[in-house]
Amino acid sequence: MKSKIMNMMLVAALALASFGLMGCEESVKSVKDADGNVYPAAKIGNQIWMAKNLNVNVPGSMCFNDDPANCERYGRLYTWEAAKSACPSGWHLPSMEEFGTLLATVRTSERDQSKNLRAGSWKNGANKFGFSALPAGSYGKYEKFYYVGNLAFFWSSSERNFDLAYYLSINDYRANVGSRDKYDALSVRCLQDSN
Repeated sequence: MKSKIMNMMLVAALALASFGLMGCEESVKSVKDADGNVYPAAKIGNQIWMAKNLNVNVPGSMCFNDDPANCERYGRLYTWEAAKSACPSGWHLPSMEEFGTLLATVRTSERDQSKNLRAGSWKNGANKFGFSALPAGSYGKYEKFYYVGNLAFFWSSSERNFDLAYYLSINDYRANVGSRDKYDALSVRCLQDSN
């Protein structure tokens, strides 16, 4: 009798655990934006990130060189104001603190950190964590497009001052933080809201 009750408790515990895991897996699979684009998601440490750059068409966004094929490949570039409200419901533009958590999770060395975040198609990227960064470049100073094929820039929600906001950049050698004019246009990676 005692072993039968233990077996029933074990079955119930396994069922609850698998239900909980299914709920977790479900939140990691994908997310859809306002335009109906579907993005894969990656669980990295305790965070769930979009595993592709945002490509929702909102005022203040553009394709690199105004070419729609670049939006398909790299996602859109956003001014900081546009970036703050572009993520779908339940997701948000990450703060520098949240980017710091991401970098701490993937850090083994600065070079590996960058490699681990880069898509496999980008100069020997390892994409170890599924972040799949691609070098989408940016738009900025002198109203020109820059760095496609060489650098990825991701806006954060953190302001430096009235004119500047912080970003995360990824190149062939390292991940780095800096600040840019809020009127520049950079990529967006959304982070799932924590429960």
